[in-house]
Amino acid sequence: MALWCFIASPAFGFQIAASVSSIESRLTNEPDSTLRRTGLKLGVLLKSPVHEEITQLAYGCPVSPAKLAKDEFCGRKDGSFADAFVIYGVRWNDVPPFRLLPEEGNCSYLGKRCRTDQTIRFATQPDCWLCLFKDAEKKTVHTPIRGCLAQSSHGAARGNLMTRSHFGDLQFLHSMAYTAGQPAIETRDDVIDWIEFAWKVASREITPQQKLKDIDNPTLKTHFGCSEWTVADLYILGRQDAGSGLISRLHQIAFGSILHTVQDSFAAGHTTREPRRPEGTCASTSFRSVPRIVEFHSYAEQDGALHDHEDSREALVGGVIGEDWPLAVETTRHLFDLHDARTNWDEVRPYVECLFMVTPDAAASSGGKAFARGRAVQ
Repeated sequence: MALWCFIASPAFGFQIAASVSSIESRLTNEPDSTLRRTGLKLGVLLKSPVHEEITQLAYGCPVSPAKLAKDEFCGRKDGSFADAFVIYGVRWNDVPPFRLLPEEGNCSYLGKRCRTDQTIRFATQPDCWLCLFKDAEKKTVHTPIRGCLAQSSHGAARGNLMTRSHFGDLQFLHSMAYTAGQPAIETRDDVIDWIEFAWKVASREITPQQKLKDIDNPTLKTHFGCSEWTVADLYILGRQDAGSGLISRLHQIAFGSILHTVQDSFAAGHTTREPRRPEGTCASTSFRSVPRIVEFHSYAEQDGALHDHEDSREALVGGVIGEDWPLAVETTRHLFDLHDARTNWDEVRPYVECLFMVTPDAAASSGGKAFARGRAVQ
């Protein structure tokens, strides 16, 4: 299991709020009640704003660790400490916008018909979104979900950005392996490549108009090399217009997505880490080392209920010991410091590599013993 603090165990996953942020609300006419109703049907993925709360806490929301259990002030909708566009980015990994091909509009799970003439967001087509999510969750037990890899992987199903990130080849967005048996170093490389790309977008070294396939990044070329997507298509598909307010703040959205990936790496359903953090600091920084990764997990090998069982705010506050913040908050705070100082990737890389250091005998990916199918929820 992963750890919240250097002497605490276990760590747990994180949810995002079922209701959307005010920025997302501008992109839809759906009432909050509809979004909340649909979100709750998804289970704990969309239930309480734990990712948002971690981010607000890391950026100075005034709550002490000792009082966090009873003080939910920092988890309220549209908190004012972290930038609203960063929060949009923190949510992006779970609810990215995507399009379907005309023949992909029918969803068998709920018998729903999705509109293929518009970008699909949780905030614009919530019932369609739910149907596609549940359909992919069922399908992934027997069929790999891929994007570009579907062209060369026998028996793989073509996925969209949302289903690929949760169940398919883009699970590195959540610090997970995309299949059983994947060597830990491969997943680690995917995660670090992703963070490098997103950091360069956040620092504006990579512009919104650049095509993903043209960026010198092995993981991007593998997973997006067959597409014509631009950076803006990836993050804000359908709303690249100036009127949405998103294109000028794309760098903050990209930074928020980094935070989500790092926060998830301390979730027990995503990784297993060593029980204690090493002595000392991460190379070239004053930031304390974190427990190394023993295994990256793959959702396709897990019981969904077991994966979700610990994904709650109670898990976050249960990891607090004394005045030490959970590692998800601590590391998010350090990343904020580096971002606010406009630190370039070459200087940030040693810290990110430290966060994702694997043990010499790290296991190939599996569902993880605590999350394997057939185990009962405790």
